[in-house]
Amino acid sequence: MRNPLLTLSIAVLTLGMLVVATHDARAETPLVAKVENAIRSTQPGWRYTRGVLNAPPPLVPSQRPLVVEAWDHTSKSGTRESVEVMIFRVNSSTDAEVSLSPVREGKVARGWKVERLKIGDEGYLSTFKNGDRFEIQFRKGTIVVSVSSDSFQLVDRFAQLIAVQIDTA
Repeated sequence: MRNPLLTLSIAVLTLGMLVVATHDARAETPLVAKVENAIRSTQPGWRYTRGVLNAPPPLVPSQRPLVVEAWDHTSKSGTRESVEVMIFRVNSSTDAEVSLSPVREGKVARGWKVERLKIGDEGYLSTFKNGDRFEIQFRKGTIVVSVSSDSFQLVDRFAQLIAVQIDTA
C-alpha cells in the first residue's frame, strides 16, 4: 500500500519543479525570439537548427544557456555559409566578466589570436591561424554571447545584430 503523504509530497515537488522550469523558459524566450526574428528579417533565406551544448562545465555556476543554434544557408553561387550562436545568461555582471576571463587573459587554444573588439560591455575577436575561423565573444549586462563562423563578415554581422536585440530585451 502506498503512503498517501509520500505520494502527495512527490506530486507537490514535481509541480513546483515544473512551475519553476516553465517560468525560467518563458522569462528567457523573449530575448531568443527577438534575436531569431531579427536574424530572419535581416538575413532572408537563413535557417537555424537548435543544438545541445556539449562543453566543459562553465567557469560561472550561474551560467545558463538560453540558446545554442547553427544558422545556415546556401548563397546564390552555391556556397554553404553557416554561423554558430550561443547565448547565455548569468546572475550578475561580475559573473559575466568572469565568464570571459579566459579569452581576456589569452588562455585560448593554440593557433588562435585574440584582440579587443568594441561590442557590448566587453568584447573580443578571436581569429584562428590566418583567418580560417572567427569567433566574437562579448558580454552585455548579464548576457554572454559567442558567435563563430568561417567568415569575419558573418560573425560581425550576427554579433552586432544580437547586441542590438539585447538592448531592446
